[in-house]
Amino acid sequence: MDGSVRWSDDDLARLTVEERAELVRRVVAVGAPAPPPPHRRRRFLLLASIGSLVLVPWIGFLAATLPHRYEARHWTLAWVGFDVVLLVGLATTAFMAWRGRPAVVFPALVTATLLVCDAWFDTTTAQRTDVVVSALSALLLELPMAAVLVAAVVLVHRQNTVTPRPASEPGRRRRWRRR
Repeated sequence: MDGSVRWSDDDLARLTVEERAELVRRVVAVGAPAPPPPHRRRRFLLLASIGSLVLVPWIGFLAATLPHRYEARHWTLAWVGFDVVLLVGLATTAFMAWRGRPAVVFPALVTATLLVCDAWFDTTTAQRTDVVVSALSALLLELPMAAVLVAAVVLVHRQNTVTPRPASEPGRRRRWRRR
């Protein structure tokens, strides 16, 4: 690091908030990965656009051809399996939140999506005698839990500043902490 500027703790303490923010922005920019080439972005955009366009006639086809009633052979397996996946998602989210892992956003978003799907299919496939229970379950349990998970994802995303743990905390398993 010949010719580089070295900063003491006193030098850093004398910086204004704006100067510190600029310093952090510049240090982060030095280690930031290069953005993907424009052709990859265009290819991804094209793929997502084509997928969206293909879904429009597919949805129309399904709406016109699917039977109004259908007897599922593995109904219990489908719902119990779905609820097991929800259990795994919630447990993984809880564990990662307990450990303070920023990657908690992945299982939280997946689980929130599954909870919304669960609410949708519970209410739309319910028999007439079960509609009220399904609607209450969706409104009081599944959708609020999905909202809490999405709110947690937003909070974790907003905490985008990570700092290394100080040397005064040796032997800790986690190498990073949120500010």
